[in-house]
Amino acid sequence: MRNPEWILFDCMETIVDVVEKPELRKYSFWCYNGCGYESLWDGFDSFVEDYVRIRDNLRANHEKYRELNCLDIYRLMVSEKLPDNKQAETAAQRILQNYWANYVKNCYVDNTVLYTLRELSSRFHCGVVSNFMVDGGIEELLKRNDILQYFDFVVTSVRTGWKKPHLRIYDDAMSNIYVPKEKVLFVGDNYDCDYVGPRQYGFESLLLDKEDQYPQVTERIHAIRELPGWLGLAI
Repeated sequence: MRNPEWILFDCMETIVDVVEKPELRKYSFWCYNGCGYESLWDGFDSFVEDYVRIRDNLRANHEKYRELNCLDIYRLMVSEKLPDNKQAETAAQRILQNYWANYVKNCYVDNTVLYTLRELSSRFHCGVVSNFMVDGGIEELLKRNDILQYFDFVVTSVRTGWKKPHLRIYDDAMSNIYVPKEKVLFVGDNYDCDYVGPRQYGFESLLLDKEDQYPQVTERIHAIRELPGWLGLAI
């Protein structure tokens, strides 16, 4: 199928790129350093240890593919340090704000992606379906980078409660779409979440294989700018 009526995109590292790849200690440092509550921990390593312990405990008590909200993790971390609920909430919110201010500086949209999205959105309905732990974060990133207007809707795992490749997040996407699944093309860079999962759900899928890691996959491109050509469009 190369005549979809809808194109659904993953977000991070598909249409919004990052300067530095995700890595636990780096992202933890963005939470910790400058948050104003560093003294609650015995240094940065202690903060990372608490984060990993609480995150992993939450995951162990959730069904597979259940999404976590990073703010809930911060709340549990500081509640162990601050018995006053109001103070703990203030601290958790401040850690989130600190993390987010650093995160958005690490994100950008390539000009070729911007141009491609503008052209595709004039010919297709488009949506975003993303795994993300910051509530409202994907919407803000799209708006900051001036591409939110190219999408009819945004579905995120933190709102749905389920991560790709769980079918519930694809169900949430389909609740915004009034065509058969086979008229939907899913595009993203994660083999399981954006290629296999959508295909098993009933969508067509196209893998964004930037580093040529999946030569066995027939339906793939190496950059978003290749998508119009793959669809047979002259842009």
